[in-house]
Amino acid sequence: MKIGFVHIPRTGGTYLEAVLEKMGPKRFINFFGTPEAQIQNKVGLIENIEKDKSMCQRIKSNPNWETCELFSGHFSINIDNCVGGNDVKYMTILREPIQRVTSFVKKVTTSRRFNQILSENSNKVGDEIFWKNFENYIKSGNKDGLMSHERHGFSNYMTKAIAGLDLSNDDIVVDENVLDMAKKNLDNMVYVGLFEDYGKTVTDILKLFNLESKFNDGGLKVSKLPKWVKLHMLLR
Repeated sequence: MKIGFVHIPRTGGTYLEAVLEKMGPKRFINFFGTPEAQIQNKVGLIENIEKDKSMCQRIKSNPNWETCELFSGHFSINIDNCVGGNDVKYMTILREPIQRVTSFVKKVTTSRRFNQILSENSNKVGDEIFWKNFENYIKSGNKDGLMSHERHGFSNYMTKAIAGLDLSNDDIVVDENVLDMAKKNLDNMVYVGLFEDYGKTVTDILKLFNLESKFNDGGLKVSKLPKWVKLHMLLR
């Protein structure tokens, strides 16, 4: 069985991928192509797999595809159109949406253009003017300064990715049908972790691949979700 890790930005996915590097590039394919050992597995902006049909061929022609147990990237479940089959399952990590977007906004300020827009007349990242600029940025439909995997980042990204929408299409929207598809796909996943319970999430995933399950979160600070919050609630 192969497992695809639907890496949703700002959910601890990059840290998890670093932990899983011990599997080696034959067992674990990271489509980002990092670190150096993963260069042979790089395929580019995997979000564009619907637009760039050659990506599918590059994935399947990679000698490591036959031996890999895990593949990872900023793809949606639409990648199943390329690699799907009875032996392919999926996993992901979810995060409380407002906290994820807040973290995402601060991360994207590393983009010079995005930072200029949100920091106009602002004294620092996160002050009242900064967030007002962000509100105007969203309402205007602006996407200046965003990379491919960031262009849906402020608008139900988790739901879009898990529902299997085409992330290369800027115009996709979430409606009740999309939400229902995301819920169905979530229920069919081999594992769903929570950023708010990151230590348990990583430990569970290490066990899934029969790896040593001792995990040090390195002082990662996360807020806890209330016990009444259910997984489906995080998709709205």
